[in-house]
Amino acid sequence: MLCRRGKQILKKDKKDKHLTEPVAAFIIIAALLLTMAVSMLGGWEAERAARDAAQQAVQAGAQAGPFGGCRQLSDPLLVLVNSQTPLPEGWQVTPRMVDDELVDIAMYEDYAAMCKAAEKEDVWFWVASGYRSVEEQEEVLARAIEENRKAGMGEKEAEEDALRTIAQPGCSEHHTGLAIDLNEVSDAFEKTKAYAWLQEHSTDYGFIERYQEEKASITGIDKESWHYRYVGRKHAGEMKRLGLCLEEYVVYLQKQGVR
Repeated sequence: MLCRRGKQILKKDKKDKHLTEPVAAFIIIAALLLTMAVSMLGGWEAERAARDAAQQAVQAGAQAGPFGGCRQLSDPLLVLVNSQTPLPEGWQVTPRMVDDELVDIAMYEDYAAMCKAAEKEDVWFWVASGYRSVEEQEEVLARAIEENRKAGMGEKEAEEDALRTIAQPGCSEHHTGLAIDLNEVSDAFEKTKAYAWLQEHSTDYGFIERYQEEKASITGIDKESWHYRYVGRKHAGEMKRLGLCLEEYVVYLQKQGVR
């Protein structure tokens, strides 16, 4: 009898064990899922906080004026040049030739890597315009104004129209050697496979589309789908994540205490 009862107890223990194992497994899985959810929520909260901080910085910058005379950061890759912030005095470009155009050597390796990656997907880039001196910028602007005059515009209208896409001499990003115009410099570039590839991958190699349509009120320049600015991989990724143009990003970093 004792042996038979012992067998009965043993069977009961085994039955209880089979019942509790799934329950324990369920509890463990539930705990893991809860932990993951909390972690994801924390990530979303951090993301939202970063975006809110960026927007607050942008608003603060706008109240001080349209990003004119903005204090330059110490990182040369983030040098800000626009219609109200001319190229810093003493700026030096270390030239490197790419596609018969000069660029600053700082962008060379990442540009070459970007081209190599694009070629694997049958996408091709070439630099139509790179570094420009102040004198060259004067010529570019003068030609655009003259073309507008020939098209029937008055003097003031011809100049205003040209300045919508061409910076004043001394206030062009091309003076930095960190800006390039790619492929066909026209609105048609926006409809190409090359542009679609850049939209997805350019920030992976440190390049940003500098003049976006939705940021024209800040940059002062209409959309230029062909104009890309090198800021380095880290900054390009952050600007894309936060949805900021260079003017906004510089102010954002300043508000974070970056010098």
